[in-house]
Formats: sequence, structure tokens, C-alpha cells
Amino acid sequence: MPVTQITAIDAFDLLKSDANSLLIDVRTHEEFNFVGLVDSSYFNDRMFLLPWQIFPRMEENPEFAAGLEKVLKKIFDEKFRDAKIIFICRTGGRSNQAANYANNIGYKSCYNLVSGFEGDLDQQEQRGKINGWKANKLPWRQK
Repeated sequence: MPVTQITAIDAFDLLKSDANSLLIDVRTHEEFNFVGLVDSSYFNDRMFLLPWQIFPRMEENPEFAAGLEKVLKKIFDEKFRDAKIIFICRTGGRSNQAANYANNIGYKSCYNLVSGFEGDLDQQEQRGKINGWKANKLPWRQK
């Protein structure tokens, strides 16, 4: 089953309305700290920071699969494979890779948040103004 592509607004609505959903932010720790992150208090803090790649080499996180399973079991117990997992990154690329990876290892309800947290560059080469979580004025905070 292919990964579902979902907009920021639809992802936020799903997270608020479905207790069987959660958000996995796959950006690096540096991005969480300097750029900001989703304010998950609006959906019972069902969000976890789990980097897909490790800075500075940006190599795939060898602990990603184990970390994902640990997070999901913590929230959903034995039904962890049935969770609706929404993956988010800066612009939707890494989160799509992570969502496809999770799908390939047995998680069947994987979503990629298109445009990510910051979205595409505008004419001034700045993010956060055209599309994505921030541009849609969804809740976020600095860490």
C-alpha cells in the first residue's frame, strides 16, 4: 500500500480528531532546536522527534526502526502497527523517505506531510511563507 500524501491542514485535523494517530518529526536535532517544531499540545502531545538522518553527514539513522517501534509501543501498546503515522520534515522529502521506509517494514497507515514544516522557498528565498505547517498558521513553538 503506498504512502498517503497529506497537507498540513488535513494532518492537523487528523491528529486532533483521531486518537490512533501521531506525528513523527524526522528532522535533525539541530532543526528542532533552531527552526522550531509543531506544538503538539493541541493533540495530546502525540508527537515524537525521531531523526531520519544524523547531522552533519546526513546519513540514515541506524536506530530509526527501533526508535519508531519503541515510540509506537509506548502509546499504542500491542496495536502499535495499526497507528496512523504522519511523518514531517522541513519540506516533505525526508519525511516521504521515512514514511516509505516505515511502510516497507510493516506499518500500513503511513502519511507524508507534503511541504513539511517550513515549505517551499518564496521569491526572497525564505521558507515558512508559501506552504507547509508554518505558512498555514498551525500551532508551533521554538524549543
